[in-house]
Amino acid sequence: MALFGAAAVPRAATLARFPYVQNVRRDRATVTWSTLEPGHGSLDYSTDTSYNLHADARTLMFSRTRTGLAYSYYRHTADLTALQQGTQYNYRVLLDGQVLPAGLVQRFRTAGRSELKFLALGDSGIGSAEQRNLARQMVGESPALIVHTGDVVYPGGGYTEYEPLFFEPYADLICHVPMYPTMGNHDYLTSDGEPYLELHSVPNDNVADSDRGRYYSFDAGNVHFVSVDSNVFLTRGPGAAARMLKWLDEDLARSAEFWRVVYFHHPVYATGIHENDPLAALARDNIVPILERHNVELVLNGHEHNYQRTHSLRNGQVVTPNTGTVYVTTGGGGAGLYATSDRPYLARRESIFHYVRLEAAGGRLKLEAVKLGGEVVDTAILAPPPLAGAQAAANSASYTSALAPGGLVSIFGRRLAVSEAQANRLPLPVDLAGTSVTLNGRKLPLFYVSATQINAQLPYDVTGTVKLQVTTINGSVDVPVEIAAVAPAIFVFNGPAGLVPAITHSNGVLVSAAAPARPGEILTVYMTGLGRLNAELLEGQPAPTGVATLLANPAEVRVGAATVTPLFAGLAPGYAGLYQVNFRVPVAGAGTHALNIAVDGVPSNAVTLPVA
Repeated sequence: MALFGAAAVPRAATLARFPYVQNVRRDRATVTWSTLEPGHGSLDYSTDTSYNLHADARTLMFSRTRTGLAYSYYRHTADLTALQQGTQYNYRVLLDGQVLPAGLVQRFRTAGRSELKFLALGDSGIGSAEQRNLARQMVGESPALIVHTGDVVYPGGGYTEYEPLFFEPYADLICHVPMYPTMGNHDYLTSDGEPYLELHSVPNDNVADSDRGRYYSFDAGNVHFVSVDSNVFLTRGPGAAARMLKWLDEDLARSAEFWRVVYFHHPVYATGIHENDPLAALARDNIVPILERHNVELVLNGHEHNYQRTHSLRNGQVVTPNTGTVYVTTGGGGAGLYATSDRPYLARRESIFHYVRLEAAGGRLKLEAVKLGGEVVDTAILAPPPLAGAQAAANSASYTSALAPGGLVSIFGRRLAVSEAQANRLPLPVDLAGTSVTLNGRKLPLFYVSATQINAQLPYDVTGTVKLQVTTINGSVDVPVEIAAVAPAIFVFNGPAGLVPAITHSNGVLVSAAAPARPGEILTVYMTGLGRLNAELLEGQPAPTGVATLLANPAEVRVGAATVTPLFAGLAPGYAGLYQVNFRVPVAGAGTHALNIAVDGVPSNAVTLPVA
């Protein structure tokens, strides 16, 4: 006879849907899974196998009535934050503290800033043998992410279609590789796209609440990805369309990444049965001008069930390679294929089941169309040169065109460097991230480079009309500038309470409304553009700390109606190209006073000086 009763064994929960990762970015990721039973969902994760980090999940019940499935289920979603970029994490999902299922361990890797390999496909979800074989083939690619160009499941984008036509074929892939979709016309057919919006967690930065999930953007490697909704013009009305187009324009303007890849469902330059689709025409008329204004290099589309790649295009016309946009139609993900026709703007077309393999490495983007079976049927390499902006060169403090010898210059444009880099030594380097800037053939010292901005120092011995040239691995661009004798400008910072000038107390604290100046106090103003010195110094070299390096031209400080002679005006000791002016605050009433500093009679930008 047993002396004690057997211990109760908790009943194992049933996974209705295996876990899949989404919205994997540099510092975050989302993991979603579903169970037939209710309970508290959670997730354990770590960079090793200790699983010492924990995240609770949000749970939402999906009833049979809502989904049309034969069962109700509970969806659990865990958001992981404060992750390390470019790092692999192992994870396991739990319900009420029980690992589901026993022994199942999954992983994902956060986005980094190095080389990026990703895949693209579309028009996939019919459950065909071709779709399933392509899915197995993509597992072997080990991509960082997958872009889906729409029509995720057929025919109506419903809950009952997602289970066998998306989650089951891609289960071995999406458990560790995020898929970023865009809405196709079939994805809209069930309740205005409700299943699509509920089952995909995508970024929602700066997107209106009413539009979340329908368009979005994110960064990985040195690529800025943008998904837009080409259905919006006919499905959601002019107000929603205008909202999305404004967001697209602002989003592309904000991006500082080298590459810009935009994807949406309806192809604007492709042949086939959808060539006269009104949505394709509306996308061409409304979306393309924004893409061309922001020099987007690559557009990915679906809808036509085949593969097509255009030449480099601008305003619908073939232009010199790498000077326009390349449009790739990738709609051979599993649904029945369509025929294509030749056009002058097409570089390649194939009616094949396929996906596109893309590798962004610095300033080169390699594109390959991979046929079912693994054969590469098309290859192209994009290597666009740098572009200068409308006001390409500006004073780094005032952001006007006024420049002076020894001053700091900011150059604006596109594709100016393959990655963001900042100088970490003195003397300053003349090459950063593969980028250099020359003035009449003389390399300038660099403080900072990115795809959209370069900060450099001008020589102390050059004036007049000169030419700056930005050179990258893909080519160069010329920027003409005018260098005057002096162009004084006070640096201004973006502070919590607004713009704050670079004026400090003797203890180094910034002067502000919370820490105002006092009459008789000595302050330091940090500037650029004050011109030549009373001693010889090479650009990029730090100013000596033991000897004062003074201005060759006279300076004066103007506070309100008062004018005072500075106690010191020259280079900031230990810094390259940074000037400072020290002055004693004249007796003045409490309040905010205008301040500017003139050199050789030329005034700087005016800033405000709060005085107690």
